[in-house]
Amino acid sequence: MIQATQIATNRYAPSGTDAICLYGSDLAQGLTLTQLIQQVCLRAAAAQEAQSVLKMNMMSADSQKLEEAADWLRKIIAGTANWADAKTFLVDTMEVPESSLPPSLRDGNNKLYYPYQIQAAKALQDKMNLLAQVQQEDMIDLQTSVNRRDVAYSTASGIVRTIGQSMSGNAQNLTRI
Repeated sequence: MIQATQIATNRYAPSGTDAICLYGSDLAQGLTLTQLIQQVCLRAAAAQEAQSVLKMNMMSADSQKLEEAADWLRKIIAGTANWADAKTFLVDTMEVPESSLPPSLRDGNNKLYYPYQIQAAKALQDKMNLLAQVQQEDMIDLQTSVNRRDVAYSTASGIVRTIGQSMSGNAQNLTRI
């Protein structure tokens, strides 16, 4: 019987009270090694599932941010953007340094000034590219988390199946005696 054990977490597993930890808890008391492994696998799968949901929610918010940025980019290029609102979005939401933005999209005669439009569009496009790259990395992390969850569930299922086969084999051996 296992009295207590601690299972290490990895970068995909939550920390704190949600960590995969059976050390010093009543959950590990009196479990056989097989039952302990099964419990750890199920806890690992649940932790991976929780991480996957958090990652998907984060990616959804980033996708919405990218859509809004694309809309502002179209308006800047078309010259229909209200520069005060666009600048607020660029600085506050997209975290573009204000120093890298033009003072306006128009020249002194209140006509669209192409170099200012290009400067603003380039600053926004650069941030959009970085956000898209982060989303690709998040997708890889999400796929890794889902794969780890699947491995944990299949390991737990395999343990149950192996125990059942072992018990069945033992019962057959006893009937032969």
